[in-house]
Amino acid sequence: MATSGTREGAATMADESNGQSITAKPAGWLAGIKQFRHDVMSEMKKVSWPGRSEVINTTIIVLIAIFFFAAYLFLADIVFSYVISGIEWAAKQILG
Repeated sequence: MATSGTREGAATMADESNGQSITAKPAGWLAGIKQFRHDVMSEMKKVSWPGRSEVINTTIIVLIAIFFFAAYLFLADIVFSYVISGIEWAAKQILG
């Protein structure tokens, strides 16, 4: 298996050193843009788009998660504020 990898690596290096590439390059920048558009369109046809109900369900889940984490962080902020205020009060009492 290592032998075939070495052969492929050597062949690739030989092609690159000769100035040849594995893929064919378009003649100009306009042809490149056309090729890119063609490739994008062909890939977009392969995309599996979610249905309306799936989008609605996942949107609801995301909104619930946002509100849950917002409430959690709000409560954690309040608790830590009281804890820090308590530590400051205790430090003032001890240190004078």
